Amino acid sequence: MSSQEIFHAYFSQKQKEHIYMSMKKNFNVRKPHTNIYLTIDGTEVEVTEVTTDNTDVTKRLPDAKYLGVVTKWVRAHYD
Repeated sequence: MSSQEIFHAYFSQKQKEHIYMSMKKNFNVRKPHTNIYLTIDGTEVEVTEVTTDNTDVTKRLPDAKYLGVVTKWVRAHYD
């Protein structure tokens, strides 16, 4: 992640389910995933979307929760 940009993280259960269904169906991915990022205070959070402009994704995804600014991608998260 660029040190000059600020990244805003969101989690949506509906988006996660869509990611899993879409990847399995359209791309035959055996292990669809979300991602784990670190917040400013070092907490790991599961993320379904990251934006640089803090677009309000709740307009598209009403169940989305804003998780705050993230500083580093940590790993993929497989269910």
